[in-house]
Amino acid sequence: MLILLPAIPEKRSFWRPGVAFSIRRDDAEIGRIDISGAPKRDGDGKIRLGDRVFEGRIHVTGRARLAHVPSNWVMSEGGTALHAAVWESGKVFALEEADGLRLRRQGFYASFVLERASEAEPLGTITWVRGRLLPKPESPRIELATRVALPETLEVFLLWIAAQDEFRNSSG
Repeated sequence: MLILLPAIPEKRSFWRPGVAFSIRRDDAEIGRIDISGAPKRDGDGKIRLGDRVFEGRIHVTGRARLAHVPSNWVMSEGGTALHAAVWESGKVFALEEADGLRLRRQGFYASFVLERASEAEPLGTITWVRGRLLPKPESPRIELATRVALPETLEVFLLWIAAQDEFRNSSG
């Protein structure tokens, strides 16, 4: 299971808000996601996984229609796109490189289901878990659990989509 825990953003200002998350697997930090930008216009994501650095960018491809703005969400390394998704509707992200994989919003709170269009059973979930004080203090976190093995960069890309989407919906 891959987990995102809140962290202190590297860059943050009144004009360009930001959030950050540490990426953890088996209680060890393996990377970090820093999100900054004007959430409704653009959105920059800097993703570090070990010694590799990736960029996450949202490319708006259409005009706003009510609450949905068609866009491409891309994770790249050194100018080369590794993973990409198309925001098809207010609820569905279709992954371009994966055969029929979709990330579908489930419910009102920022949880997602990873599914393949041809299969009835979900391949995984992304869940926002609220923090608590009792019986044991725990930080709020985002968890990705899958029943199939996925490349680590794809798992991080899916978590970036969930975190970036929440940042855009909750900010300015």
